[in-house]
Amino acid sequence: MSAGERTAVPTATADPECSLRVDCYVRPTVSTAADSAIGRVVDRLERLQEDGAIDEYRIVRWPPDGYAADGDRSTRSEIVAEFERWAERRGRSLEPAFRRQELPSSPLCPGTGSRERVRVPIVTLTLYEDDESEKSDDDGSATVRGVVPHTDRTASGTDRTYTVEEWLSAAERSSGASLETSTKETAGRDQVTLLEGGR
Repeated sequence: MSAGERTAVPTATADPECSLRVDCYVRPTVSTAADSAIGRVVDRLERLQEDGAIDEYRIVRWPPDGYAADGDRSTRSEIVAEFERWAERRGRSLEPAFRRQELPSSPLCPGTGSRERVRVPIVTLTLYEDDESEKSDDDGSATVRGVVPHTDRTASGTDRTYTVEEWLSAAERSSGASLETSTKETAGRDQVTLLEGGR
């Protein structure tokens, strides 16, 4: 594929003229096996960027549950709320990969009310298309065009959940990305599905 030539990748709009950025959200602490699987996801994103299927990708660590790591970052709950707005506008759901849970107040801190805990997947891909005419966020930031994993709701009640592994595979097929798949990497792909859930 020649430089500057755009390919279609699976997003909510799949407009090959728009610049596509992928933010890969990962949990800050994971097991060694999960860390290896995250590394394989990052390698695949790197290949997609090299092949021109995506313009940019970033690795973003989820902020701790309940607060932001610094004053400039959003809290985990705020980030997930943005993803939930995207899902709601498109008749999709972030469950079961994302979950909100009400925690009772602590007996060690009387007087404090209950608080909400937001469980996130080990790996989440958020897709942003840079199209000036489409910017709708008040702060001028890029609009979310897709969140993976997500679940498509159907009228028949047979919901379909799309995983990070499926999105990467579809993007690779769509872009014609050349993959050098080793036996170890193929075995590791099975673990990526496990990364969608967890705590």
